[in-house]
Amino acid sequence: MATENGSRTGSSSPRKELGWYSQLLARTGAAGQLAFAGAGTEIAQYLTDKQGHKHYQQQSFVGSSSVRDVRHKIGPTVYVGTDQAFRLNRVRVEAFSGIAEELYDLPVKGQVEAYRNRAYELRDTYPTSTTAPLWWPVSFGAEGTVMALRMLPMKDDEESS
Repeated sequence: MATENGSRTGSSSPRKELGWYSQLLARTGAAGQLAFAGAGTEIAQYLTDKQGHKHYQQQSFVGSSSVRDVRHKIGPTVYVGTDQAFRLNRVRVEAFSGIAEELYDLPVKGQVEAYRNRAYELRDTYPTSTTAPLWWPVSFGAEGTVMALRMLPMKDDEESS
């Protein structure tokens, strides 16, 4: 498609490259989903050296070694992922991001097509609401992901101050 100044938008791959390009997108997507859920070394199999393959092969820094250590049941689904706790106007908050437990192991084991197929089959079963009991805002993805926020209880020493 040409713009007003004659430049072209979008991209096009030669027909002979479509299989390769499709695999590239699937692998990049799998790496992104695993990163979203807090995976570390499992991501390396999907990345080139320029994308950080060597970096993710090692558990050498905090962000890549504190991984997928949290499970939460939100609605009818158990999600595997990671969380961060922080303060928002003196309120302790947890931010959780994860992938449906049923789907998580597929990209970890390198089964990208199986993940894509199963996620597609399940896409209409995930909630579309923006809230869930015990959570504040929640964002459910059709590909089996979730991002959720909730207030954490105050510690005893915080309540008296």
